[in-house]
Amino acid sequence: MRAIIYNRVSTKGKEQNPRLQRKDCLEFAKENRLEVIETFEEKGSAWKLKSKRPIWEKVQDLAIKQKAHIILWRYDRAFRNKQEFFKFMKIMFEVHNLKVYSVKEPSVISFYNLIQSTKADNPIFDNLLKGLFKALWDFQIEQAGEEAEEESRKKSERVKLAVIKREGEPTKSYKGNIWGRSALPKKTIREIIEIHKENPSMSLREISQSISYWDKNKNKKFVSKSAVHKILSKENKQN
Repeated sequence: MRAIIYNRVSTKGKEQNPRLQRKDCLEFAKENRLEVIETFEEKGSAWKLKSKRPIWEKVQDLAIKQKAHIILWRYDRAFRNKQEFFKFMKIMFEVHNLKVYSVKEPSVISFYNLIQSTKADNPIFDNLLKGLFKALWDFQIEQAGEEAEEESRKKSERVKLAVIKREGEPTKSYKGNIWGRSALPKKTIREIIEIHKENPSMSLREISQSISYWDKNKNKKFVSKSAVHKILSKENKQN
């Protein structure tokens, strides 16, 4: 049986080491007599990648085309939404007859294996057993989807807890790096305030479209409407 490995890493922590994930997946494939035909890796948050994930989409298309199973390190490496997970698992297993393995959660497909292996002498009893295992299978993948979604929520909370925010200072990560977008140059902020004073009838959009600056990568950018609003609101409060 052929298989495709897909890994996604989002941080530099030990558990997020792509080499460790790849090693675990290869060992899993060997233990289960699966021939790995392709290995794909993707970096970035699942939330940021969820709207555009060309690598994960390529894995799905290739799996169906090559009739290859998929090996994940954990289900939450590919999914962050329980409905998405449930639908995907049902289609891959029941429509395409392809398995989506999780190295760290091998019990998830145990009931599906029971559905396939069950064969009673009595046809009625056989259908009853398969119906029971089918219901347990549905429940199992619902639970796995909820766990993947919950793990995402916990990680989001851990990120928030790792952020340091002090009044009057930029928000920083626990390592001391400035969190979020880079602050606008002081010269640009002064220009926004001056333009507004000289032309109070100008809209936020007009002001934003009239002022540009150069970022740290030497790229020319225009100030966003929300940034103009924030600067002028702060100026009004101070005055």
